[in-house]
Order: sequence, then structure tokens, then C-alpha cells
Amino acid sequence: MNYSEIVAKYNNAGLACLPTKENKSPLLPENWKEGFAPEMFTDCFGIGIICGQISGGLECQDWDNHANEAKENLSKYLSIPDVKEVYEKHKMPIEETMSGGYHLLYRCEKIDGNRKLASKLLNGKPDCFCETRGESGYFVAAPTPKYNIIRNDILNIPTITEFERAILIDSAISMNEYVKPIITEYENSERPGDIYNNDPSSIYETIQILKDEGWTDFGHGNWCRPGKNTGISATLGKAAPNIFYVFTSNGYPFDEMKGYTSFQVLGLLKFKGDFKEAAQSLPQPESKKTEYKGSISKSEIEKILERIKIDPKKTIEKPPTILSIKDTDIYHPVPKRLFSLGNFSAIIGKAKSKKTYLITLLTSALLKTQEYEEFLTSSMPDNKKMIVWFDTEQADYDTQIVAKRVITLSNTDKNFTVFNLREFTPLERCQIIEYVFELTGDKIGFCIIDGIADLANAINDEIEATRVTSLLLRLTKNYNTHITTVIHQNKNDNFATGHLGSSILKKAEIIISVTKNSEMNSNSVVKCDMSRAIDFKDWSFTIDKSGLPIIDNELYEPKIANPYDKDDSEAPF
Repeated sequence: MNYSEIVAKYNNAGLACLPTKENKSPLLPENWKEGFAPEMFTDCFGIGIICGQISGGLECQDWDNHANEAKENLSKYLSIPDVKEVYEKHKMPIEETMSGGYHLLYRCEKIDGNRKLASKLLNGKPDCFCETRGESGYFVAAPTPKYNIIRNDILNIPTITEFERAILIDSAISMNEYVKPIITEYENSERPGDIYNNDPSSIYETIQILKDEGWTDFGHGNWCRPGKNTGISATLGKAAPNIFYVFTSNGYPFDEMKGYTSFQVLGLLKFKGDFKEAAQSLPQPESKKTEYKGSISKSEIEKILERIKIDPKKTIEKPPTILSIKDTDIYHPVPKRLFSLGNFSAIIGKAKSKKTYLITLLTSALLKTQEYEEFLTSSMPDNKKMIVWFDTEQADYDTQIVAKRVITLSNTDKNFTVFNLREFTPLERCQIIEYVFELTGDKIGFCIIDGIADLANAINDEIEATRVTSLLLRLTKNYNTHITTVIHQNKNDNFATGHLGSSILKKAEIIISVTKNSEMNSNSVVKCDMSRAIDFKDWSFTIDKSGLPIIDNELYEPKIANPYDKDDSEAPF
């Protein structure tokens, strides 16, 4: 294709260009950094624009679309107040790429070379979703096939100040969700530093230590270094759980582009880098705990086996059932276990199958049973009456509507609390949930996490799946509660989405599926896909004119069989 005319326009706008192949590599590899005259673009697939001083200090932020999140990520980035102010002031061009990613363009007197800004785990590996193309770099540009300028004018790329560029760069880095922290010798295998890092309350002490040392908390995990009141210099809990990720070069004693644990923050700021003294200031491991050093010795294994051995002669109480469902067993209606304390369950279904409506109905039955005592029976212990609901997906308005439905159906608002976690990162959501249990866990009998996938950085990451599942196992055991989670099914099959869905379903007490009735839009069928107790028969519920879920009586009413009843056609006379 002949791009000579457009290249001439780019050159007049101060942009150096190079011809590219279909795979985006330079058509003429040698000396491409010097740029080419328009007549060299008569037989190439596309155009590349060279960044750096050759194009007037041009820098490109490249937002990749590897996880189909480029639009969401760029929108979130441009919504950051300081970034929004710079973007709207200068009207920087935005280009959409062939893969659904984006290029954000600007010039500055001082820029760097190509630089990775933000990454996250994708399929278990770190994946960079935002990086710069600077000195010695280039990017493919319109009118290369499937490349389009969607905002502002590429022939009028603005020049911003070094301060404004710092805002753009630091704000992009603040979206980083991956860092591999360096661990000190005092944080290995149940050492004091390791115990401190794993204590949920340590994050709050870290926050106070940072504030005491002059760091400013901007909220949502963003921090500004001492001596500065604008811009983001570090994040807490966004790059990794409880990790203080620093990306300013002026954050002494922290190094630039490194992540620090809570123990390391304590050691650097309170003990001037003396980690031994910091470790000695912390509660020491209890003698009953085994301190592992490399392989476990035989004597240590013997202690562990003695602690975890199950004695068949010892009486272990059966987990109390908090919600049962009436079903038919041969001739008689019998209650069957639905939820019990110390376990968790999963509600699965495709999008819009009314999973949240089902949980609304079950929660209402747990709060007050009059409306459902012929079908669903609550047996919440007197000391475990509290119910908490965590919504990770909906806006405050929609979450409130769900809460009102529960209150209307149960006719009570006692012992029922709802939290909206939508604005937080996956790691922050986990910390908040765990802190709620730390405060009131002994009173919580039932907990709903509507949107369990939003507690993980990536649903197909095995490490993340193990982390979230371990959280459920830990909370249900330590606080003797029941947690119900909501998991989406894949669009093309009935499997739960990702490694996270598979991991949760393997350990759930019961898996209940919700399927939209193809013949009745307002009706959904409830099935027991798996239960560690006894399966219940299918039943359904309908959404009435008031928007409330109502059990279909005809479908759930038990039919008591009579062995002497026979069809008249079989009579011998």
C-alpha cells in the first residue's frame, strides 16, 4: 500500500516514520531509528511512528488487551482525577489498535526508553498490560489496517511538562497488580516476621507507621511520599497482598520499583533497617508451633501427627444445620440438610439465571421462617444469629434494593448487615471480609459473598484459586460459620468459570444450580448438583409483580405416596 501522502503529513507534524510488515516489525530493519522519506512507503503493510527526540520528545503509553480488559483499564486510568485533569487540558490523541488495545500519545522535553508500567497475573504468569514506547521505541499507527484514531488529533500531539508526565507515569504504575517481594531471613517458615505479615491486623499497623513517617494516604491503596501533596508515589495491597509497592526515587529508605512486606516497613521505618531488632520486638512464636527449617525432622513430624490425629473414640459434635429443606423420602416428608456451620456452599448458574434472587430467598428464610416454614426451616443457634452480605459487583443503589428485598420477605432488619465492596481491589476485598470476621465472627452464623470471582486477581490462576479457597476454609473453620458463594457458569457449558470455580466446587458442602426456565422468563429452577448430605428434589421460584422471589407451591409441595393406590386401568375387573 502507498502511504507516502500520509507519511508526508506526519513528517510535517514533526513525526518520524518507518514502514512496517504485517507482524508489526520494521520492513527495513537497518537504521529504522533514523526514519524514512515518504517515497519509502510504497510497498509496506503499515506505518510505524518513531518515539523519542526524533519526533519532538514523543512518548506512547501502550495499553494492551491480552485479558480483554484494555478499555476498562484505560477508562479507570483516565478517571484518576490528576490524570483526567492533564488529559482534558491537553486533549492527547488516543489510538485504538488491531487487538483492541490503545495508544495514548504526548510529548515531553524529558522521556525515558521503553518501560513497563503495570502488570498483573494472567494464566499464572505476570503479564504487562501497560508500558511506554519512548527513546529507541516505536508504535504502529493509523491508517495501518485496523488502527484508528478515536480521540483528538494525531497531527497535533501536545507537549506536557515533566511534572504532568510524572503524574501520568506514576498513576499508570499505581495500577500495577504484580510484584515479587524480597523476603528477609526473619520472614521464613513461621519466624516472627512471617507471623507478623500473616496477621490481618498488621496491615493497619503498617498504615499508621506510614502516616507517622509523613506518607499520605489518598485512599484505595494509593500513597504519596513525604514532602509532597500531589501524585501517587506508592501503593499498598494492590500489587500483592499487604505489599507496599514503591515507585518513587525519593521514598527513602525504600528503593524505587520494589515491594515491601509489613515487617519490612516496620523494620525500615521504626528500626532504621535493623530487621533483627524489629523481629525481637514482635511476639515470638509459641513453643507449641513447629518452626520448619528446610525439611521436617522425624521428631517434628511426630508432634504434628499427634496434633492432627482424629480419635475415633472421642466425641466430635456433628456440625449444626442452620437451614434445612423439606423433601419426600419414600412415603414421608423429611427435612434435609441444606447449610451447616463450619462449611461453605456454592450457588452456580449462567448470567441472569437469578442467582441473587435465590440467595435473597434463602437469606430471608434464615432471618425469619414464617413464610417458609412448610419448606425451608431455619435453625440458627441463639449465639450465631448474625448474617452478613458482601456484594462485589453491583452499584450501591442495586445492592440496597437486594437488601430491601431480604428485609421485606423476612419482615425484619435485625441481625442483617450488607456491605458493598465494588470500589476495592481483590486483595482489599479479602482484607475487609477477614477484618469483619475478626470483629464479629463469633456472632456470624451465615455469610454471603455475591461475586467470589472478584476476590481473585485472575480466576484462571491456580495460586489465586488456592488463596481464595483457603480464605473460605479458614473463615468457616475458625469462626464456625457458613459461607455461601456465587459463581458464574461458562456460557457454553455448565462448568464454573476458571480454576477458582473448580477449586471452590471441589470443597463445597453443597452445590446448588439455578437455571432460567426457558418457557417462563420470571421462573427459575433450583437443582442440587452435589451435596455431602442428601440431595433434594428440583423446585422452582418465580419473581412476582413486586420483584420478590416466591416459591412455586405446586412444585415443592411433597406428594405422599400410597402403595395401595393403583391406576384403574390395571384393575382385574
